[in-house]
Amino acid sequence: MKKKIRTAVIGVGNMGKNHARIYSKISDFIAVSDTQPKLGKKIADKYRVNYYENYKKMLQQENIEAVSVVVPTKLHKNVVLDCLERRIPTLVEKPIAENIKDAKLVLRKAKSKKTFLMVGHIERFNPAVKKLKEIVDEGKLGRIISLLAIRVGIAPPKEPNSDVALDLGIHDVDIFNYILNGYPIRKKVVRGKLFRDNLADSSGILLEYPLATGYIQTNWITPIKMRKLYVTGSKGFIELDYVSQKLIMYNKIIVSKAYGDYYDFVKLSNLSKKTVYVSRKEPLKEELLFFLGNIKKDKHALAEDAINALDIVRD
Repeated sequence: MKKKIRTAVIGVGNMGKNHARIYSKISDFIAVSDTQPKLGKKIADKYRVNYYENYKKMLQQENIEAVSVVVPTKLHKNVVLDCLERRIPTLVEKPIAENIKDAKLVLRKAKSKKTFLMVGHIERFNPAVKKLKEIVDEGKLGRIISLLAIRVGIAPPKEPNSDVALDLGIHDVDIFNYILNGYPIRKKVVRGKLFRDNLADSSGILLEYPLATGYIQTNWITPIKMRKLYVTGSKGFIELDYVSQKLIMYNKIIVSKAYGDYYDFVKLSNLSKKTVYVSRKEPLKEELLFFLGNIKKDKHALAEDAINALDIVRD
C-alpha cells in the first residue's frame, strides 16, 4: 500500500478549513496552525491533528512533506519563504503575494531551494473550465474573438483594505490567459468603492490580447451570486457556469437574408444549442490531488502565470 503524504495547513479560516477537510481524506493530515486558538483548536480536534498557534513552531516540530498556506495575502511572502527555507513543498492560495516584487522573491526562493511551489488558482481545476479549454484547443469555436466574465455577489471580506480586483477578478484574468495561451498586450482596470473599509469593492477589467478582447465585471455589491464566463468564437459561442460546472454551446448560424422585422430577429435567439457533458468534481480536491502528485518534481506549477495575473490586476 502506497504511503500517504504527511500534510499540514497554515491558516484554517473560510478557505483553509476546506484544505483541512480534503487533506484529511487524501493524505496523512498531521497538523494545523492558526493565530486564533479557538478556531485552530476546533479544526485540529475535528480531524484529530496537532494544533500550533505559531506556524514556525509547527514547521520545526512536525515532519511535514507538503503544506498549504491559506493566510491573508499580506502574510503570503513571509510564511511561504519560511516553508521553502525548510524545503517543504508549498501550495499558496492566490494571489501568490501582495505585490510583484514579493512574488518574484518567492519564486526565486523556490528555485534556489529546488522545492515545489504551487499557486492555488482553483478555477484551473474546475472540470467545466478544463472542458472549455479542450473545445477551444480543438478549434470547435474557431478563432476566439471575445471573453466576458461576471463574478459578483454581496459578500465583502472581513479583512480591511481588500481589493475586489485582486481577490476575485484575478481568477478570471488567469482563466483568460489560460484559454488564450498568452497574456494581454494592454489592460485597463477601473475600480470603485462603496464600503468604507475596502480599497475597491467593484471593478471592471478590460484586457486586450493580440486577437481577442476580454472584460471582467466583479464586485461585492450585486445582491445575487454569479460566476459566469461567456466565450465568443468565429464558429460558435459558449456559456460556462463556474458554480454548477455547466457548459452550453451554441453553433454559429448563417443568416442568408436581412431580418424582416423585429420578430424575425427574435427568432434567431432560438438557436440550436447543446449542453456539453462535464463530469462534476470538486475543484479544490482536484487541485490538492495535483499538488500532492507533483511535490517531488522540480517545477513550479502556475507560478509564472500567477505572477502575470497579479501584474495585470495591480496598478
